[in-house]
Formats: sequence, C-alpha cells, structure tokens
Amino acid sequence: MADPGKTENATPKKKEDAKKKGQVVRSIEINAVLNVLVSLVVLKISGDYIMHNLKELSAYYWGNVTLFKGNMDENLVMPFFIKLLVKFIMIMLPLLASVFIVGILSNVAQFGFLISFESLKPSFDKINPGKGFKRIFFSKRLIFELIKAIFKIVIIIYIAYSTVKKILNEIFLTPLMDINTYFGFSADTIYRLGMKIVVAFIVFSILDYLYQRYEFDDSLKMSKQEVKDEMKQMEGDPLVKSRIRQIQREFSRKRMISEIPRADVVITNPTHVAVALRYDEGKDEAPKVVAKGINLMAEKIKDIAREHNVVIVENPPLARTLIKLDVGWSITQDLFQAVAEILAFVYQAKGKIRLDEKGKKVDNTILNDKYIPYPEIGGRS
Repeated sequence: MADPGKTENATPKKKEDAKKKGQVVRSIEINAVLNVLVSLVVLKISGDYIMHNLKELSAYYWGNVTLFKGNMDENLVMPFFIKLLVKFIMIMLPLLASVFIVGILSNVAQFGFLISFESLKPSFDKINPGKGFKRIFFSKRLIFELIKAIFKIVIIIYIAYSTVKKILNEIFLTPLMDINTYFGFSADTIYRLGMKIVVAFIVFSILDYLYQRYEFDDSLKMSKQEVKDEMKQMEGDPLVKSRIRQIQREFSRKRMISEIPRADVVITNPTHVAVALRYDEGKDEAPKVVAKGINLMAEKIKDIAREHNVVIVENPPLARTLIKLDVGWSITQDLFQAVAEILAFVYQAKGKIRLDEKGKKVDNTILNDKYIPYPEIGGRS
C-alpha cells in the first residue's frame, strides 16, 4: 500500500524507471487461463495423433523392456531410455510448443517485450524477516490472494459437480467400455469440464488484472515533493538554468560585438537604440541585423562603430522598427527601400560605388560629387 503522504500519480518517468527494474502490471491468472485454453484446443485438434503415438510408444517400451532382464548394462539401457524420452517429447511437441508460445505472448500483451535482471540482484529487503512478516500478514495482497484462492476452489468444485452430475449414468458404464471408447469418453468429459472452467476464469482473470493494475499504480504513487524533485531533475535546477542562460547571453553578446566592426552601418534613434546592419551583395539576399542594443548596449555599439569607422546614421523610426528583429535576421520587405537608401549613402560616402544623376551605379571609382539617393540593393527597389 502506498504511503499516506504519497497522493500524486506516478509520472511517466517513474513508470519507465519501474519497468526497467522489471516492475510491471502482470496477472498470473491471465497466463494460466490462456495456457489451459490453448492446451484444451490443441488436445482437441491433435488428440487422436497424440493418443495413437503414445500407444505405439507404450508398445515399443513393453516390447523391449524385457530384453534388459538380468542385463542392466548402462551402454544398453541409457540409449533405450533416451530414445523413449526423445520420442515422447516429439509426440507432445505441439502441446509443449503452444503452451510456451502463448506464455510469452500473454506476457508481451500485458506489459510489452521486457528483459530485466534487476530482480535477480541481491537485496537485504528480500530476506529481511520484519518486512517479510509484514508482507505476509499485514498486506492487502494477502487478503486478495486468499479470497482469490477460495473463489477459484468454489468455482472448480461447482463446475465439476454440475458436469459430473449430468454424466453420472455414463460414468457407471465405463467398466463396460473398450479402451478406445473409454479414452474418447474421458477426453470429451475433460474437454467440456475444462472449457467451462476456462470461460469462468476468463472473467476472473480480467478482474484480477484490473486489481493488479490498481495495486501497481498505488505502489508507484509519489509525494508532491518527489514530483517537484523529479521535474527539477528533468528540466534542470532553476539556478543552473539561470546560469546557463546568463552564459549564453554573454556568449551571444561577445559574438555580436565582434560583428560590429564588419557592419556597413549603425542606425540609431539617436540615444536609446542602435542597430548594426551588414549586406554582402554576393552572399546575402537582404541586409542582416548583426548587432542591436538599447541604452548602455546601444552606446557600446556606437563606441565600437566609431573606433572602426563604421558609419552611424540617425533615423529614429527605422531604428525602432529594426530593434524588433533578432540578431542574424534579414530585414523585412517593407524596410528594403529605407535601408537601401541609407546603404547607398554609406557606399557612396566610402567610395564603394559611383552614381549618376538618376541614382544608378556607374563604376567603382570614388565619387566626390553631391550625394544622390540610391534606391536599389541587389536588384530590388
């Protein structure tokens, strides 16, 4: 039974950890009833084959066992009995194989494919007399198992009594039956009795499985503190996560600052916001934000820009729009015109382009004439 303080249902992680340790919901009654059912069906189908071969095996044994009278040589006796054993196994193979396969499939159907050696590890709790005594005499499982055993005995006795009562007259005639008729009658009676028990126990095994699931879920319940500790373990300690975020911000800040000297222009508003843009015509589809900041960070961006002769342009509306973009993002289409004009001015001032009177690029010579707005970047206007 779960600790009274453990009121929370088990988390998926705890269930997964329990499964790795071999702790799963499993009803032995389901395995038993399926094995009995399959055994009855196999015997019904292959009963004649099994009976015929058992008769031949019996005749082979009694026909040869007298040869060893007075001569119990190990070299003769052992091969004979090994041969008998092999023949018997081959005769019973359909029944043995079906029971083996159903045993595996019934377990897989209940809790999936699982191989765990955790339960084989030595543990003091398993041999602790105090805990063992408590499990035996003060557990819900003991009461349930006792009721279950009594219930099964009552069902079997009732079904056996009702079945025998119906065929009582035929039972009294068995001494008059030949061997084949007697075996046929016995097999048919056992089959009918077994099927009635199986039908009753199918319902019983379903109820047993539901109880096993309830008990399993109850045993895995957790306290609120355990749930919090597990969430903290899975998601990370808040202090550790905060430190990681701080390191990431510092790393991002250093990388951003290293990009400022290579920027084409820094756009400000002019005191509170600064955004650095860079455009590589042969590589970028549109200008990108390589650094941005407000207040103290904005002042630092402008200081670095001045140190490396990066042009600073005051354009408050554009700066307030660009600050909303993340570092590394390209500008949106609605900003192409405004940014293009600024970059054209910057390129012209640095002598990167020469413009004619219509604002079109002429050649790469330095232009000393009056600035003319250049509205095109990479073929877009």
